[in-house]
Amino acid sequence: MNESVVYTVTVLDVMGDPILGQRRTPAIFTTAAAAFHAVRNNEGDLADNNLYQYAVIERTYLDQVRPQLQVDTAKWWFKYNTVLEEFEPCSASSVPPRIARLTGFGIG
Repeated sequence: MNESVVYTVTVLDVMGDPILGQRRTPAIFTTAAAAFHAVRNNEGDLADNNLYQYAVIERTYLDQVRPQLQVDTAKWWFKYNTVLEEFEPCSASSVPPRIARLTGFGIG
């Protein structure tokens, strides 16, 4: 197993598919600081012109395809503030349940 820790950034929203919502993973970082900076500042328009309302940073390993399957995966949630045009920290309990479990890589 490769022990290289990475921090994935996945953006999610309840719009799109009526059951699953939608998600994508636009960025993977090698440090937590870089991931937090990118999300907080909506770098590269992570919110995709207000399309995605939530973001999650997950600590995982480079060789894991589905980090959400790991019980000990650290997750930090954010909600997009359309006025400030940045993501703000939020609790996992404030995320709509149907997308809260859709973390992990959403590359596409």
